[in-house]
Amino acid sequence: MNQPQWEEESEKRREESEKRHARMARLFKEDRLAFERERKRLLDEFFSSVEDEDLRQRLRALQASFETKMKHAGSAHNRFVLAQTLFWDNFHNNWEPGILQFNECLKSLERNYSAFDDEPDS
Repeated sequence: MNQPQWEEESEKRREESEKRHARMARLFKEDRLAFERERKRLLDEFFSSVEDEDLRQRLRALQASFETKMKHAGSAHNRFVLAQTLFWDNFHNNWEPGILQFNECLKSLERNYSAFDDEPDS
């Protein structure tokens, strides 16, 4: 796919995403029950699109766990704080270590390749 095609496809995806978001926001304000049905349908559609069965089951379990925690959080403010806490906990325990490890690999590569630059030409 060349650059103009990629940009065109990207623009189409952005427009579709904005339309879907506007529709969901409208449903949320006007009909919470319809919003919840559509939210669950979209999640199911996403999970069904995952080809790896093990990953699909883990994603469904993660979503179920998240929804259970949100259900027992109480107020909207508590749900917000809990979601924020879960996000940062996941970042610090899962993403950050991987990012730091990747950074160390890049530094190691940089050191190895810079050694070639330091060698005199024969």
